[in-house]
Amino acid sequence: MRRALLLWLSLAVLAGCASVRPATMVLPEGLAAESSEVTVHGLGGGRKGEFSVAGHRGSFTRSADRLDVFEDVSFDWGGSSLTIEGADIPAPAAAKCGLRQVTARYKIVQFAARPLAYECDYTGANATLSLQEAKDGKDWLASRARRRGQASVDDYLLELRSVHELDGTPLTVEAPFGYVLEHAGRAVGAIELNGSTPRLWLPVQDAALRRAVLLAALPLALLWDPAALY
Repeated sequence: MRRALLLWLSLAVLAGCASVRPATMVLPEGLAAESSEVTVHGLGGGRKGEFSVAGHRGSFTRSADRLDVFEDVSFDWGGSSLTIEGADIPAPAAAKCGLRQVTARYKIVQFAARPLAYECDYTGANATLSLQEAKDGKDWLASRARRRGQASVDDYLLELRSVHELDGTPLTVEAPFGYVLEHAGRAVGAIELNGSTPRLWLPVQDAALRRAVLLAALPLALLWDPAALY
């Protein structure tokens, strides 16, 4: 939680230096014009509760735990679950997700002995989601926790990628600031995780694609990423 607090304080300072403008993630070009921006209400920082978003209501649980073995190895585990129904999801759907990660240290070097994996199974919807750590050599040097993954929802295969760049500044952050969701090489949705009320961009022209983005984005909103917590 200390790292999350420091990140929040840093972003608050940046916001104060920019006429009290809150930090926002960089969106792919054209996405804002082709989507509707909505807010996920009710998540806050709690482990369980109820939420609402874009004419939908649901409930959620989530957890995150860490075991440190001396200063050599850290075991992270946790997960989330949600139920949702509403305008685009008339029949209730649910998702259950689990997270695992093992981090090892040798002297001043830290590396993933078992890289982060976040997997979700759904009921009431033909869907799965898988998210993993995805560092290349450049990101390893910068110690950024990049994430990549896929979500299969009905007939749509969505590519997921974390966003670490902030709008209007060259500053990047280590923990994911949000995610972009792509279909057939085109950005079709995004979710920003800053603050207690995530912002979500949903497609406006295709109702089936809108449903797919919604079902894929909510587990990302619930994820307590170890990179942001410790």
